[in-house]
Amino acid sequence: MIRLHRFLRAAAACCAALCLTALVGCVTQNTKPGPPKYEQVDKRPVPPFMRGTLYEITNLQNDNPFLVSGWGLVVNLAATGGSDQMPNTLKAYMAKELERRGFGSQLMPGYQDISPESVLRDRNNAVVAVYGWLPPGARKGDWFDVVVKAEGEATSLARGTLYDTELTINGADPIRPTQKVNVWATSYGPVFVNPAVALHFTQNADAATKKSLRTGAILAGGQVMADRPLLLRLRQPENRLSRNIEMRVNEYFHQDKVCTAYDLGYCQLWVPKSYNGDWEHFSKLVLHLYVNGSEAFGRAKARELIEEAEKPGAPLQDISYCLEGLGNYALPAIGPVLADPTTPTDVRFALARAAAYIDGPSNAAERVLHDIAQTPGSAFRLAAVQVLGRVPNSRRVNALLRDLLDADQTTVRLEAYSILARNGDAAVESRVICSAREPTNQKFVLDFVHSHGEPLIYATRSGVPRIAIFGEVPEITLPLTFGAMDNHLMISSAAVGRDVTLFYRDAQLRQPIQMSSPPGVADIVARLAGQIDDGTGQLDFTYAEVLAILQGLSDQHKLRVTRATGEEVAAAFMIQEVPLVRDAIDTAPLLDRGRPQGGEAPRIDAPATQPQVGQAEGGAVNTAAAP
Repeated sequence: MIRLHRFLRAAAACCAALCLTALVGCVTQNTKPGPPKYEQVDKRPVPPFMRGTLYEITNLQNDNPFLVSGWGLVVNLAATGGSDQMPNTLKAYMAKELERRGFGSQLMPGYQDISPESVLRDRNNAVVAVYGWLPPGARKGDWFDVVVKAEGEATSLARGTLYDTELTINGADPIRPTQKVNVWATSYGPVFVNPAVALHFTQNADAATKKSLRTGAILAGGQVMADRPLLLRLRQPENRLSRNIEMRVNEYFHQDKVCTAYDLGYCQLWVPKSYNGDWEHFSKLVLHLYVNGSEAFGRAKARELIEEAEKPGAPLQDISYCLEGLGNYALPAIGPVLADPTTPTDVRFALARAAAYIDGPSNAAERVLHDIAQTPGSAFRLAAVQVLGRVPNSRRVNALLRDLLDADQTTVRLEAYSILARNGDAAVESRVICSAREPTNQKFVLDFVHSHGEPLIYATRSGVPRIAIFGEVPEITLPLTFGAMDNHLMISSAAVGRDVTLFYRDAQLRQPIQMSSPPGVADIVARLAGQIDDGTGQLDFTYAEVLAILQGLSDQHKLRVTRATGEEVAAAFMIQEVPLVRDAIDTAPLLDRGRPQGGEAPRIDAPATQPQVGQAEGGAVNTAAAP
């Protein structure tokens, strides 16, 4: 019995040992470290003066616009719509959307007898695909342009108005039109067609014109519905470094939510409202911030950067952003160089640009930029004006910009006007042109620009629709006989006096409209847009049609200004180019010379754990990532 007892104890001990060994083995196997969450990448090769910047240790991501789209309905067409030739899936989707918005509902007064099917059959309506590029760093409430393309048998979108449309990723998919994840933006407003074809009747137009009339734009018609952050991808992920970047960026901008540390590999950047959507300037400034933000470091680094800028072939763009990132610590080093008249123009511009954004109390940098903008032949004229337009709005800056309204370079004048109009300066008197019958139908802004330069009429075709008249208001040269729209519209000299007669006939009108107008361009434009009703009728031309009429009058050399000396000078008419003039600040000559040694590091694709592009500041994450 004693031997059996000893044997059982020995057997139990062996079993316990085996179980412990197996348990240890399992624990060892289960706790084996897995693959790292983010890939480790070496620091970016940069010149010595940029060591210690965020550019060296991070990559900027989510910095491309991405496409959002949706299906919408354009109404108020002149019998040029129709939706019979649409795919059945799209027709069923649009019918359901119209039903969701109250068409055919007994609960919506005035809509109960308007079925979705009748709306789609109406030739005054057309289904359109709506497309918009959501800008990087977009903030909720921002506006952007969108494009509309007719679907089905619609022949023209001229004079149409887009109903409120939701824009999502792949929202305009004709195969699966009902698939929606997140609504990134909404769009609505009047359709702007190419002014070159706006006055053509589709039945008499050629194939190219008909194709153009099926496409239009909604100027500043898309509104962002969710913040879209920029992303900083840490090349060597670490929680402590991510939090340090967050503190450094927020400390510089004196705001708590400009940068948020998402995790050890990513920081999110939220473009401040004060940058007015200028995500490029904001992101480049962030990348050129030094991790060390102390005063001693900043003053020493500023002297080093100034010495670097004065070397032949210096990378002035990077130096300018680095100085801007040092803030007030850089101003004592910049001042003497700006005051030296022998400083080369490119160096003066780079340093003045940085100092102007820092907003020093002396106003010296703004005066230097003003002088550069006034210098004939300088390659930095337009860039200097653009910088003045981005510094904080103030009377002293606006006073400098007013001088540029008379510059000999047209692009300088236009840039100065755009800035002053945005700032609400007294040099630009604005009048909203709307329909007298429907005051809420605001068509465009008519600006009177106080200028003594050459007479000019300028019209925008991106953003807020605006017609700007520089200097004295031009008048129509008499005698005049002008016809458009297959002579449905006639502008001619009156039989007596200096007034002109506007005559318009249309099949949808009970009787032709005939009204008298003074020969001033502002008076004629207001009548064409429908703001004036003299009792004989009211015209109702769109913004695009008004521009087309002005272009036609200009082509016939009928827009003139009479000087005090009696001399008649032709007034030029210009429509904003599309695409827009490139930002001259970062493309000015010599600013890209001598890029950092080693070139741009290859872009690192974000892993699956990358934060979603639509994450809100409160922490809620949208499920759709940008393509």
